Amino acid sequence: MKYLILGTGLQGRVVGYDILKFESDAEVIFADIDQKNLETAKELVRDPRTSFVKFDIQDTDETVDLMMKGDVTIVCLPHDGGTTDAVYKALAKAKGKKAVFSDYWLWPKHHAHNEALVEAGVLAVPGMGIAPGFANICVGQLEYEFDQMEEATMYVGGLPVDKGIHPLDYMESFNLEAMLDMYITPATVIEDGKVTKKPNLTVFDALIIPGHGEVEVFWTDGLCTLEKNMKGKGVKKIAECTLRWPGHIAKMKELEAMGYFSTEEIDVNGVTVRPKDVSEKLFQKMWAKKWGLRDMTYLYVVGKGMKDGKFIEKAYELKTYSDEEAGITSMELATAYPISIAAIMVAKDDSGRTGIIDPELYFIGDKFHELVTHLGERGIPVYEK
Repeated sequence: MKYLILGTGLQGRVVGYDILKFESDAEVIFADIDQKNLETAKELVRDPRTSFVKFDIQDTDETVDLMMKGDVTIVCLPHDGGTTDAVYKALAKAKGKKAVFSDYWLWPKHHAHNEALVEAGVLAVPGMGIAPGFANICVGQLEYEFDQMEEATMYVGGLPVDKGIHPLDYMESFNLEAMLDMYITPATVIEDGKVTKKPNLTVFDALIIPGHGEVEVFWTDGLCTLEKNMKGKGVKKIAECTLRWPGHIAKMKELEAMGYFSTEEIDVNGVTVRPKDVSEKLFQKMWAKKWGLRDMTYLYVVGKGMKDGKFIEKAYELKTYSDEEAGITSMELATAYPISIAAIMVAKDDSGRTGIIDPELYFIGDKFHELVTHLGERGIPVYEK
């Protein structure tokens, strides 16, 4: 089976690394506009079953030619609208192919291309990763298991294992631009069956991570397609929450109040800058991953509802740690492995399904248990509670 990975940054290179490790007959094409990313991926995988291609997603003909060389396209590119449209334009022209996308913050953009993919005979599963991704899948599975799910909450966080060592008790484990966007964006949640907004950077609860202690809980904007897919199913409450060591959010809120996260341009000695961009650069240096000091990613998805005439609570839990020897953060593992497993499963899908299928609708039932089994094989057990 041939896999084409578009984008070889933090996610893409680990996705390829994993596919090559677990699929003996796999061939992987890594494609990126950035030669440095390609070289980093090449250094990580070190496998003769690979090839590395420099390409531009905005060149449709070039992208279609690449897609025709693979059985499955794995999209790990930036999530802006222009890039998303360019990928789908190429997929529709490639015809008969399959695709898996990492994340999707602009999820309505994806579904605007559904008709074109159906006509082209293309199957695409967007929104893979940890959150969005596996967290949303757990909600979909819980809704599938309950006779009537009443509510679901997703708790997720990437953290340094040890407190009191890193500035503001944080260490970069994924894209900082995306993280700061998460910090400044009000969260969409469902309460009393209605879509509503919660304020950003607002701690409202606490949670215990087994073996590590208490973390603070704040709302974040990660429902994505759960917002539409749980409508009409009687679910009264759904939210995504992010986890940080106590005190972190209060400090972030102070910085926000002082304007450090503002996206309005200002003049500094004749140079026009956005404070958020400057803060991001400072944080990149301050929060750079320190190898030898472990980080962890924790996910806890809990659902409540009716099953066999009883009100019950059920949860799925995942916890993983950085691979210090391989040089892979816990968030890279927790994000990349669901993507790579999804790609392998989609590659073998002979159901004839086409169009865009959200992960919480695709990976339920037997597919959910297969996905969980493969995560366990990779040292990331998922516990039922």
